[in-house]
Amino acid sequence: MKSNRRALIIGGGIAGPTLALFLKRAGIEPLVFEAYPRTDDGGGGLQIAPNGLRVLADLGLAELLLREGSPSGDMAFRNHRGVSIGLVRTAKAGAAVNIGRGNVHRVLRDAAEQRGIVIHYGKRLRDLCVAGREVVATFDDGTTEVGDFLVGADGVRSRVRAWMLPEEAAPRDTEMVSIGGVCARDFPAPADPRDATRLTFVVGPRHQLGYSRMNDGLWGWWCHAHAASEAERTATLTMSSDALRARMLERYAGWSEPVERLIRGTVGWLRTPIHDVPHLSTWHKGPVLLVGDAAHAMSPAGGQGASLALEDAMLFAKLSADASRPIEDVMAHFETRRRRRAEAMVAQGYANDRRTLQHLGPLGMWTRDRLMMPLFSRFIERALNNVYSAPLEA
Repeated sequence: MKSNRRALIIGGGIAGPTLALFLKRAGIEPLVFEAYPRTDDGGGGLQIAPNGLRVLADLGLAELLLREGSPSGDMAFRNHRGVSIGLVRTAKAGAAVNIGRGNVHRVLRDAAEQRGIVIHYGKRLRDLCVAGREVVATFDDGTTEVGDFLVGADGVRSRVRAWMLPEEAAPRDTEMVSIGGVCARDFPAPADPRDATRLTFVVGPRHQLGYSRMNDGLWGWWCHAHAASEAERTATLTMSSDALRARMLERYAGWSEPVERLIRGTVGWLRTPIHDVPHLSTWHKGPVLLVGDAAHAMSPAGGQGASLALEDAMLFAKLSADASRPIEDVMAHFETRRRRRAEAMVAQGYANDRRTLQHLGPLGMWTRDRLMMPLFSRFIERALNNVYSAPLEA
């Protein structure tokens, strides 16, 4: 097989540019196509966990992201009265960073461009076809590109997945909506200074709310709300900011500091319906592969969406470096290596969301706060550190 191979990458978010950087290193020419215009506004924030940050360290980008965002270590749990009920120590697995999605996109885009990688914006995929040993991608603007293989890194509503698996094109509706906000720059920090370097989760008789410091010193918070009907979901997504603020204040009325203050201090609201991709019959078809959210989108409650996408990019590029190996075999091996880990994380995210729907009475809360959380914090800590420390070898 020729060594000067060309890879078409559909999607310019996190997985796509990262894959392009690793493929370039492997001697493969990457071309990235992003459906949306070029922008630094990626919407919302995320945590890149230690396993994801190690991938970026391999590209020399981890320190830059740590400077742009807010380094994060442990996870703290409090009940809605402000009592500490659990601490999960994850810093020993390595650094994590809380950061705006737009910041991550910009860092990856700039790194790609510095290495001579072209990212084409406003290029929405229309169709694919495999012609002999090549893949032809057609875009909505009528242009086409030809490559030796194609990777769909185009997210939860992937057009590449729709072409590959038309009967499995639609992601699963989890019936949850992610709601959150970013507070004004002069927002007073929470009373506990340790909150600035960790994720903090507040749990009540029902529901929970998480918060952390993000990039540029901004504070952000998030929660997931159940919306079983289309009408309820639409109402949540379209109501005014003032109406949503009132609803959130009602939902968390009487909760401890700084929950109400975070909601009142919100200047930028975020709301997104949550869909996931729990299982696909295959991740590849001929010389076409799915990675990241296109293959295994998960709820943010799983905390691993971005980091798994980064792992995907690094591993597939490493496997692709062997030009003597048919790309279809590389893709099959990649799927075998990644499927179990990814699907387990998707299932965990779904289960975490479902757990917030439980309604606990006084006895249930006492049992959770005094017995279950102190005990299970150790198990959560061990499980997360195993996830964060898992080796990624080709």
